[in-house]
Amino acid sequence: MLAAYPFISRIDAPLLGTLLSLSAGMLVYVGATHLLPEAEHQRRPFAWLAFLAGIATVIGIVLTE
Repeated sequence: MLAAYPFISRIDAPLLGTLLSLSAGMLVYVGATHLLPEAEHQRRPFAWLAFLAGIATVIGIVLTE
């Protein structure tokens, strides 16, 4: 954070929002491609429950903004 702050502080808000949304999208993609196959192999109800709880958390964060 300390190393990136001088560069990030110079970026205007709309561009920073776009870059952060792209970064978040890539994180969700990588997480989903690695976690979904693992959840299918586990065959435990808690794996799907944890996955759905994560989705609900993201939806809750988006809706409260």
